Amino acid sequence: MSDDYLPARKLLATDQVDAFECGQAALNQFLQRYALVNQKANSAQTYVCCQGDVVVGFYSLAVGSVDPEGAPSRVMKGLARHPVPVMILARLAVDKEHQRKGLGQALLKDALLRTAQAADIAGIRCLLVHAKDDAARQWYESWEFEPSPTDPYHLFLMLKDLKGMLI
Repeated sequence: MSDDYLPARKLLATDQVDAFECGQAALNQFLQRYALVNQKANSAQTYVCCQGDVVVGFYSLAVGSVDPEGAPSRVMKGLARHPVPVMILARLAVDKEHQRKGLGQALLKDALLRTAQAADIAGIRCLLVHAKDDAARQWYESWEFEPSPTDPYHLFLMLKDLKGMLI
């Protein structure tokens, strides 16, 4: 990855988000209108990668839980039938001008690292992502995310697998 990207950090009110265009209106709108609001409400934290103060990529994390029926059997192995604690990778997007340069991969790795750090503080069984389309689903599956038995677009990455990727 080149292009003088700054390390991922939390979104700031001074970050330039208005020109962000990833090709999906819902993701653009989230960053431009809701990410900072959600962050201030402590319902999700958004991390950005910038060139200067211009956001060129971002992802958002939130915590949640999943009913046992919605989790792959591997996730449930050895657990009681209670909701499974998860970190949710709520959004991940890269500006069109910066796609196919490794930035999405770098942002995902940063999200994996922050999830592993959070799991040292509180119980997190896996990272969950809700893929928006087939291309996103295939991309996450290439990272060893496993589909839910109830929705192939809900994908899980076990914490032990996640930690293995960070070594």
